[in-house]
Amino acid sequence: MMTKDNMKTPDQTREIQPLRSATLQADALATRILIAPWGNVESTNGSFTIDAEAADLVLAAFDDHGTDLPIDYEHQTLGGQYASPNGQAPAAGWIKSIIAEPNVGIFAEIEWTEKAQEMLVAKQYRFLSPVAIIRKSDRKLIAIHSAALTNKPAIVGMTPIVNAQQLSNDEEVSPMMDALRTTLSLPQSAGITDLLIAASNRITKLETLSHQQHTDNRIDHAMRTGKLTQALQPWAQQLIAKDESLFDQWLQNAPVIVSLGRSLENSVTMAASCSQRSAIASARAEFRANPLLASLTTEEAYVKDAMQDSGVQPSKN
Repeated sequence: MMTKDNMKTPDQTREIQPLRSATLQADALATRILIAPWGNVESTNGSFTIDAEAADLVLAAFDDHGTDLPIDYEHQTLGGQYASPNGQAPAAGWIKSIIAEPNVGIFAEIEWTEKAQEMLVAKQYRFLSPVAIIRKSDRKLIAIHSAALTNKPAIVGMTPIVNAQQLSNDEEVSPMMDALRTTLSLPQSAGITDLLIAASNRITKLETLSHQQHTDNRIDHAMRTGKLTQALQPWAQQLIAKDESLFDQWLQNAPVIVSLGRSLENSVTMAASCSQRSAIASARAEFRANPLLASLTTEEAYVKDAMQDSGVQPSKN
C-alpha cells in the first residue's frame, strides 16, 4: 500500500502514506481513537516519528485546514490506484478534532455515518487507516490528510483500541481497572485513555525522582570521599545528566581535595546531634504519657535527667 512512489504532492519534501493504526471494536463503537502512537512508528510503508514538535505540527495543520477531515472507504478519496470503479468516495465519517497526548499518541474524535456504523457492527471493516503526511528531511509526521476504513493493516505492532465500556463489563479486567483508578487517584468514571495518560505521567514522575535520587547518591558519595566540594555540585549534576560514564572517569581520577578528617568530624557531630534530638523526643513523649510525673518534676528537668542517664550530652546552646 506504499504511496510515495505512486503519488506526487505539490511539496516534494513530503510524502503521503495511508496507514492502519487502530483496530475498531464493533460491539461498542468508539468515537475517540488512537490513530498513531508516540515515538518511532514502524509500518510496512516505512517508519516515521511522532514527538512534541510533530504533534504541534499536526494540530496546527488541522486548525489551518479549518474543516473536518474525511474518513472514507479504502482510501478512495486519494484517487488514482485507490479510486472506486464509479469514481465516488463516500464518507464513512468525519474527524471532528485531533488531540495530542504526550507520550501516548495522536487521537481523533470521530463522528461516524449511519452506514459506517452498520458496517462496523456487522464486522465488515476492522481497521482505521490514517493518511499520514511525512516530512522527508527528518521522517516526522506533520499532518493528517484523511483516514479510511480498511481491512489492510500497515502499522506494525499497534495495540488494538478497546472501548472503556467493554473493559468495565469484563469480570476479570474490571477489578484491575478499578484498582488502577484508585492507585492513580482517578474517579471511577475514568476511561482507558484517562488511565493510560495518568499511568504514563506517574511513570515519568517516578523515573524522574529515581534518577534524581541516583544523582544525589552519587554526589553525596563523591563529597564524603573528599573528591567533590559543595561549589562543584551543580557541575557534577550536569555531568551525570549528560553522560554518567564521564562522571565515573572523573571520579576515578580526581584527587582528594577535602580533608577527610574534617568530613569525619562533621559526620560525628551530625550523628551526635541526631542522637540528642532522638533522646529529647523520647523523654518528652514518656513524660507526657505519664501524668503522675508532672506532680513530681518538670518536663525540662525530666528530659535533662533522662539524657544524663542515657549518656547523651545536652546541647550547650
